[in-house]
Amino acid sequence: MAQATTTAVDRPTGRSPEPRGPGSDPASGAGHGFRTDINGLRAVAVLAVVVYHAGIAIPGGFTGVDVFYVISGYLISSLLLREVGRSGTVDLVQFWTRRMRRLVPALALVVSVTLIVCLLLLSPLVWGRLAWHGAASMLFVSNLLFPYQGQNYFSDSVTPSPYLHTWSLGIEEQFYIFWPLLILLALAIARRTRVPARRMLQVLFGGTFVVSLAASVWLTTAAPDWAFYILPTRAWEFAGAALVATLPWDRLAPRTRLRPRLLRALLGTAGFALLALSFAFVHETDPFPGTIALLPVGGALLVLAAGSVPASGTWVDRVLDLPMLQRLGDVSYSWYLWHWPFVVLTTAAVQDDAIWIKVLASLGALGAAVMTYRWVENPIRFSRALKSWRATAAVTLVMGLAVGGLTVGTRVATGAVLEREPYATAVEAGAEPKPYGCTEITPTTSGTDVCMLGDVEADTTVLLLGDSHAMHWIPAFDVAARDAGLRLAVRWRHGCPAAEINVQQPAERGPCGDFQAESLRVVDDLRPDAVVVGQAQIYADRMQHADGTLMTENEVRDAWTSANDALFAHLTATIPAVVAVKDNPKLDVDPLECLTRPWPGLGDCSMTRAEAEESNGDLPDISAGIWTKYGVTTWDGVWSETCDDTRCGVGDTSHPVYRDFHHLSVDYVLTRVPAVEQMLLAAVRGTSSSSIG
Repeated sequence: MAQATTTAVDRPTGRSPEPRGPGSDPASGAGHGFRTDINGLRAVAVLAVVVYHAGIAIPGGFTGVDVFYVISGYLISSLLLREVGRSGTVDLVQFWTRRMRRLVPALALVVSVTLIVCLLLLSPLVWGRLAWHGAASMLFVSNLLFPYQGQNYFSDSVTPSPYLHTWSLGIEEQFYIFWPLLILLALAIARRTRVPARRMLQVLFGGTFVVSLAASVWLTTAAPDWAFYILPTRAWEFAGAALVATLPWDRLAPRTRLRPRLLRALLGTAGFALLALSFAFVHETDPFPGTIALLPVGGALLVLAAGSVPASGTWVDRVLDLPMLQRLGDVSYSWYLWHWPFVVLTTAAVQDDAIWIKVLASLGALGAAVMTYRWVENPIRFSRALKSWRATAAVTLVMGLAVGGLTVGTRVATGAVLEREPYATAVEAGAEPKPYGCTEITPTTSGTDVCMLGDVEADTTVLLLGDSHAMHWIPAFDVAARDAGLRLAVRWRHGCPAAEINVQQPAERGPCGDFQAESLRVVDDLRPDAVVVGQAQIYADRMQHADGTLMTENEVRDAWTSANDALFAHLTATIPAVVAVKDNPKLDVDPLECLTRPWPGLGDCSMTRAEAEESNGDLPDISAGIWTKYGVTTWDGVWSETCDDTRCGVGDTSHPVYRDFHHLSVDYVLTRVPAVEQMLLAAVRGTSSSSIG
């Protein structure tokens, strides 16, 4: 997270023994001594983020980023208001020059080193994608790239981008571009209308707060990924801090008839309480930012307000002034930059995301941050040779060209490497399956068209029903049905189980309910001789109520039980033979990336049998109980082929089993055609037992 200076501009020293606010004149910001409380608050924010990413149990640690936004909004607004008080305007060139000198050097170093380490540790399959992420980070637009690519910040992707955390820098740099322009607009309006500058600034900051918060609440529901990543839905966090910077805190205590120290203590205590609540109780499953972001933002605003009251000596002051927090506050920008690449690349290298490994990685990142702060950040930030905007622009351009050259070189190298084996096979295996063509489309009496494959002239019909875990079997089922003289009906939808479960979906897909209800009507109309149900068992963290709120763990179990009980009760009462495919394991690595990495000895791409059995949580056991209850035949799909008594494998670079961490590759399922044919014939002949291997 970008760290705005708390001292006078470009002054390496100047800590004040008694933190003071912007002074009695909010428009000028007189009295701008170093605020140790802000430096300590910055340390609290970065600690929350780092601890959260290390997997330690503070579910709302990610809201530390919102605390950073509040700090930046306050400090940058105070800095600009002081300049307005001195000169009556804002020197945009000098302001942006200072920001470049402050942010770009450390970022360029982290982006470059991270990409080089990625080339050494990670598979060429991801080089090109990560090169784009690095370039977007350097241009401060990764917050636009990630939602465009559909990368949810909280997704359980097994290979997260080591640049994912730079989305917050994009928002902050965009704030730095637009905020001084907004202040200049307010000053121009004030001159024309003869409204006091302070009052006009407060009106504009307040209007920004209200409009942006309203947009955040609306977009958090309508397009949550975009709401999380973009400036318009975050601007209210900066604007609220700017409002605090314009208020006359030295006159507030007398008006409230409270002693300044008591007022400072009350505000600080309330602020810390809100921050503690946000860190402890805000969860990644909550709609965010939206209204729930008022917790961390409100807490940070109250702590800043407390530090603006002319007093000292409260317990909040003593905590935030602790030497450890002050040192962490100094290096917080560099630590934020380094910590996520260290965590991602360390866990990828050893193929283990244990908490202790992530903690060690985070501590290693702290060491890198200290060195970066000492040898990169401060020397460039306070260099006399770089005082002019031309010198700063020249250095920034050189750094940008260096990173750009590395990015372009990586893209070119990636294209050449991926044409070679074993990478070419892995690229083919990992590609999205080509849309299959239906041999025939059969309408049902309920008006739903059904895709037909296999031997479409046959009298015996089998229906394959489910989600993408039914879809990845279609190539094998098509060939097997044709060889066995069976007509194959196919009914599936990505991300929608056959059972009537309300699953969180991207907005463009729409809800699953219509598909699930139509599927049962298709079963009733088509009356196939057998139904094979293939559905993923990985929906536990995406099942939701009708109002869009996610279910609790107990609610998930109850809903999955009820929905699957209803599904199989209906199927077994209607269809002579029902087969359920035992879902394949969900891997904790991306198998193709793991198999093609330069140093395969660093970790094992397989998983233990026990881990595989537990990979999908409680849902497989619930499903198995329902299958037994209704006498449903089970088919193990991949288990007998890929697992022995102790481990489950993922194949090799020539014959990968998976195309991603939970979908099977086309080449692999085609090797299972004989087993699929045997299962289908056993089902339609009524010879299937409770389990088919």
